[in-house]
Amino acid sequence: FQRRGALAVAFSTFYALSGFVIAYSWNIMWLDALVLLPVVLLALIRQMRDGKWLLYPVALALLLITNYYIAFFACVFIALYYPILLARYTPDRQLANRALTFGKTAVLTIMGVALSAILLYPAFRSLALTSASGDKFPAAVELIGKPLTYLGQLFPFLQPTIRSGAPNLYCGLPILLLIPIYFISNRIGLREKIMNGLLLLFLFLSFETNVLNFVWHGMHYPNQLPYRYSFVVILLLLTIAYDGLRSTREFRATELGLLGLCLAFIIPVVVALDPEMKVSPWTQWGAIALMLIYMVLFSSFQSRKYNRRLHVNILLGVMLIEIALSTFSGIYHIDRNEYFGNRDGYSAGSTVNSIREAVNRVEQLNQADKFYRMEVRPHKTSNDPCLYGYNGLSLFASTSPKAPVDFFSNVGLQNNGINSYQYRGSTLFLDSLFDIKYVIAREDTVFNEVERFIVLGNDLITVYQNPYVFPLGFMADGTILDFSSSKANPFRSQNDLADAISGEEVELFDVLLHDPVSGSALSAPGQGGALFRYTSGTGIAGRTHNVSWTATKSAPHYLSLDMRGHAVDKVEVVIEDRAIPIEGSKKGVFELGTVAESEEIELEISVSETETESGDFEVRIASLDREVMWELAQQAQREGLKLNIMEDDHFAGQIYPKKDGLLVLSIPYDPGWTAYIDGVPTEIETIDGALMAIPVEAGVHDIFFAFLPVGFHTGLYITLASVGTLLLIIFWGFVFKRYIKPRHNNRESEIEDFAESSGFSLENGESAAESVYPEFRQKQWRFSKKDDFVDDNAGEAIDEDGTFEERLFPNLVDAETASNSSPDEEEDEKVTSDTEP
Repeated sequence: FQRRGALAVAFSTFYALSGFVIAYSWNIMWLDALVLLPVVLLALIRQMRDGKWLLYPVALALLLITNYYIAFFACVFIALYYPILLARYTPDRQLANRALTFGKTAVLTIMGVALSAILLYPAFRSLALTSASGDKFPAAVELIGKPLTYLGQLFPFLQPTIRSGAPNLYCGLPILLLIPIYFISNRIGLREKIMNGLLLLFLFLSFETNVLNFVWHGMHYPNQLPYRYSFVVILLLLTIAYDGLRSTREFRATELGLLGLCLAFIIPVVVALDPEMKVSPWTQWGAIALMLIYMVLFSSFQSRKYNRRLHVNILLGVMLIEIALSTFSGIYHIDRNEYFGNRDGYSAGSTVNSIREAVNRVEQLNQADKFYRMEVRPHKTSNDPCLYGYNGLSLFASTSPKAPVDFFSNVGLQNNGINSYQYRGSTLFLDSLFDIKYVIAREDTVFNEVERFIVLGNDLITVYQNPYVFPLGFMADGTILDFSSSKANPFRSQNDLADAISGEEVELFDVLLHDPVSGSALSAPGQGGALFRYTSGTGIAGRTHNVSWTATKSAPHYLSLDMRGHAVDKVEVVIEDRAIPIEGSKKGVFELGTVAESEEIELEISVSETETESGDFEVRIASLDREVMWELAQQAQREGLKLNIMEDDHFAGQIYPKKDGLLVLSIPYDPGWTAYIDGVPTEIETIDGALMAIPVEAGVHDIFFAFLPVGFHTGLYITLASVGTLLLIIFWGFVFKRYIKPRHNNRESEIEDFAESSGFSLENGESAAESVYPEFRQKQWRFSKKDDFVDDNAGEAIDEDGTFEERLFPNLVDAETASNSSPDEEEDEKVTSDTEP
């Protein structure tokens, strides 16, 4: 719009503190792209309108590099919005000129994408390995059927949508007034209204339609955090609303007042018709009061009784108060309703300081050990190793390959089945296999911890060391390549993996038989079964079901539980006088500690009263054989990889196997790894698609592994080629401006001197070349009548004073300027191309 001032700042603030930003303010990696999207649009407009092209490819590349995921939504929106910009900012309607502008934009877009190829291409190759790449396209088109929900999301003071619900669309209550004004304004061209209206309709249909929503999310169903592209709708709404603000002068005070009253009445109607809206009574009344205030302010702009600048300042103040209150409201709701609102023990505090101090102390104790892992229990986030600065197993990343996620799920580690695996549900065997040497307990251990021994501790944390830990790489039998994990039973999967490592059946885990079940409320499975069926009665007692086992030997015991989606109020395991709480909503393995022989293990499940009367759950308890565990650990340590170099992207060491076999690495597989044995590249095998292994012959060998993302070199070459092309274009522009253009001007002077000496007379504004060579005369734009000029420029807002009438008939409109100005014209200044940022 080439305008700046107080109200421009207000609309910018609406974008910066929109409902989307507040809802996902914790997801800071998304926010940079929201900042850069308006910059890319500005650069695109400069390229089309002024021919200033350099900023566009640079800004686009920066957008893509900053966050390629949010940049995908932004780029789709830019592509959809481009025809509107092309129609508005090209200097004329000639098809050839617009085609030329489009061609330039396409070339610059390719250049911007190529500049970011060093990141985009490896990311594209990695995403092909994730679970998201396998999502199936919707079989049928489905509509949600809740259009009023989207209108309600424009109201202030709402509880932000985070896990599930409607899109976050709030961006200031004035847009409800200004968007209708935009579409009924005579100042704005019909073509522009139609194009903006169709784009807005398409975006709202994207919320409403499963197919469009699927496409918007990159051919993927998002895991929580719905409608992640809603910020582009906010940007479009604010753009349309600001254009509508400049048209308020066309309407009488009574018309604006009637519109405001209708909208104030609509607010409670929408809330009443949509029971899923998270709205409190004060939220409704606050929105109604604000709408009435805006109605009064916009209506009174037509009166000559009030000082215009004071009026604009009052409007600005109300806008800023609204967005401030809405921001505080959103933060309050997030703090109250989201688990990350509980910051106690997150990244600061006594417990966190103790954890970080323990990490440092452990490093001092293991200066000779090149690599080991550690974990914190219970976890605080899905990325605790990143949060507290240690080498761990837990990882939550959008680019996590699918195969390792499935593997960890099958052996009992709890995860979302999509892109994460966490240190929840581990066993002593898995801890040892993945080189988890230390466990930091940030709470008192409720089970009997015997196998690990304490090395550090204070009143807040305790550090346990695992004596069974495997090295990062160890030799295993070649049959391990045939191992395949199973979803059915995590203990069976771990037993099979232990057998594959040792090359023989070792029976690491022994599944216990449950004690006889009494009563009719619980139906026990057959011998060795694990599926229990229940029928709930009334009251807490009727909804509580118990299963018990008796330990056959003194050993570490583990519980495997799957409630099959049934909600529970409480799940607890009681061993003698120890009560161990179980997170029943999660499927996985739970550590019960060391249980003495003949001790009873009782599982108590309280089904939620919201559940149906009958259902089923799957439960197993298994003991771990200490002797087998010790033999496996000794075998791995005897022929383990002795590291002498360990860096983030490579490591090296020696190994001394006594016989041919496979060197197994407890590193999740990624195709970016390259292996070398004695300097010779070696093909990497995979174990269940999740772990890496290479064949090694008996003898002494040097082992080297290096990591480079797949496609990195290709992306690097594309980026370097694009940078080189960009620099050549810039250099050519400099040479042309510095050397070629001055020579052309000198030639013009010579022609002019020749024309004067030859008796040619130059007309006003005519160049010498046009005089001497008439065929080079430049065509000038002329308009034969006022209607042609108005029609070609309607709604473009390119005139110096903001209206076409002022340019065409200055004497007629000067007297009306004071009484018919719009709010933004009172405050904003027109920005010419010379002062454009």
